[in-house]
Amino acid sequence: MGASITFDDSHWPLLISRFRGAATDSEYEEYLARGTAYLQRGDLYVSVLDMGQLVMPTVAQRQRQAEWVLEHAALMRERLLGCALIITSPFVRLALSAVLHIRPLPTPYVTVHDLAGGVRWTAAQLESAGLLEAVGRIRRDFGL
Repeated sequence: MGASITFDDSHWPLLISRFRGAATDSEYEEYLARGTAYLQRGDLYVSVLDMGQLVMPTVAQRQRQAEWVLEHAALMRERLLGCALIITSPFVRLALSAVLHIRPLPTPYVTVHDLAGGVRWTAAQLESAGLLEAVGRIRRDFGL
């Protein structure tokens, strides 16, 4: 199976990003560019990052991610209500834990084991922000 990073915004303001395999540096830069575009839309939103089939990012990619978060921290605090990280690999969990210990995300986050857990948590974040119509639609769409 080849590497891919896909985005599903069909349940907006819920964004689901899925990582499969090992991304090239250019694929990773495209992922960051898309992330920037979502932040710049001006909407409040939540994100589920499905890293269940992610191969460990390279040192350069992890460094670039940390730089990107630092560059976009203000927009993330303003617009990203929360991020659920689906992590099934102990190695990815350990690497992420190390990164977040040094540089925490500027937005609420949680690690979960599956999509349902991620959607439940992000729906609660939307509900806390008063986006009730979106919450009802998302819960209905995902059978929650």
